[in-house]
Amino acid sequence: MKRLNLNRIFWRSIPALILLLAAQDAYSQEKCIQAGKDQQSGTENGYYWELWNQNSQGTACMTLGATGSFSGRWSGIENYLARRGRKYNETQTHQQIGAFNVKFNCDYKPSSSAGNSYLSIYGWTVDPLVEYYIIEDWRNWIPSKDGSAQNKGSFTIDGSAYDIVQTTRVNKPSIKNEATFPQFFSIRKTTRTSGTMQVSEHFKKWESLGMKMGKMYEVSFVVEGYQSSGSFDFKELEVNVGTSGVDIPVAIAHKVKVVQTPNSRDLSINLAPSLENPVVRVYNTEGKLVGSGENQHSIQMPNMENGIHLVKVQSASQSYSTKILIY
Repeated sequence: MKRLNLNRIFWRSIPALILLLAAQDAYSQEKCIQAGKDQQSGTENGYYWELWNQNSQGTACMTLGATGSFSGRWSGIENYLARRGRKYNETQTHQQIGAFNVKFNCDYKPSSSAGNSYLSIYGWTVDPLVEYYIIEDWRNWIPSKDGSAQNKGSFTIDGSAYDIVQTTRVNKPSIKNEATFPQFFSIRKTTRTSGTMQVSEHFKKWESLGMKMGKMYEVSFVVEGYQSSGSFDFKELEVNVGTSGVDIPVAIAHKVKVVQTPNSRDLSINLAPSLENPVVRVYNTEGKLVGSGENQHSIQMPNMENGIHLVKVQSASQSYSTKILIY
């Protein structure tokens, strides 16, 4: 009987093992604010992320997960923000970019003993400079309790009424250094930590009330803590945008090709190389994920079930979708 050289097999396996562990760790490294530096940011897997800790005090950390998911923890801080979503180049309004929609599921655990915290959609516009929130859950304090806040009314969407509030920040930190700027808020009356959101409907409602938004800088999901402690874990997060919600815009139709192989139920999805960090998801009519691919420009999905399927493609800055009938 031929004897195997187990040592050789083991050492040959080490490089592959290292690559596997590195790939797994790429989406699990914890990022923390160090003394003297109050901000970190970047783009991973098509989603922008940012971690901010005012005056870099206490503990402020976040961990990036696969696709848009992320988690974090904070304690002993002045003001902590951890967020992940879509970032833009300040050249287009929300109407020009498309309709924003979000799906999320977050294990949100802020402390209730001190300070306050928000779980919300968050972002900025420029020209004019505006900071905005769509608050889904919170602890201890919300802007409507501010005596100087302007109550603009309310409207109902996504299963709840939202109070609309505007405040003003004077010479405070912003994406354009210290500045004076308005803050727009939609505050959900029936709080929640999971669901779907028609984000652009809030933008439209604000503008109908004279709350002018500018060119988009960011649409993210944020957990913010002020003089408090806590933790959170987004099990799921999708920030999508498109002109119709189901069809690929004509301007990028040539970049996404989705076809069924003749005489089979095999699906082929081919993306132009210019689409940065693409993420592909395919859902059946029940909304179940039946196929996916990340950072690939050619994806083959064999032996699909008969019926209509929704194909979603997310790039570094936008999301597109289309439907295809498998028969």
